[in-house]
Amino acid sequence: MPIEFTHVPGKSANGSFFYDFAETATKLSLIEDVGFQKIVVDDPAGLLTNMDIAAQALKRTASLEVVLTHWAGVVEPTVAARQLAALAARSGGRLSLRMLSEPLSDEDAEARPVGHTVVWQRIDEYLVLLKRLWSNDRPF
Repeated sequence: MPIEFTHVPGKSANGSFFYDFAETATKLSLIEDVGFQKIVVDDPAGLLTNMDIAAQALKRTASLEVVLTHWAGVVEPTVAARQLAALAARSGGRLSLRMLSEPLSDEDAEARPVGHTVVWQRIDEYLVLLKRLWSNDRPF
């Protein structure tokens, strides 16, 4: 029976500011060695940071699947499609997307769609655009 962890506490606010590649490589190696199959990349700094972290995780592991948290509409679909396609190509098919409707912050609370249906329609439209861009014969 598979077990999936759904929550891992974040780092404390007084943690190191700089990214430590050696520490990350060690931790990823340990995660892979104990038998984990997937990790979720969901940094509060946002989508571009998540893409960087996912790229590093994919580069430093051989079998670990990376589930990248992505928000519909935060990045232009053409830019997102290009970046995600590059990550997927380099990963050998070990990249998955975890789609969220929007980042949760109180600053943009007034601009959020009101209805649940509207939110899912926006995600659907965004995914359709990504799929069309990925299936084009010509490059972006």
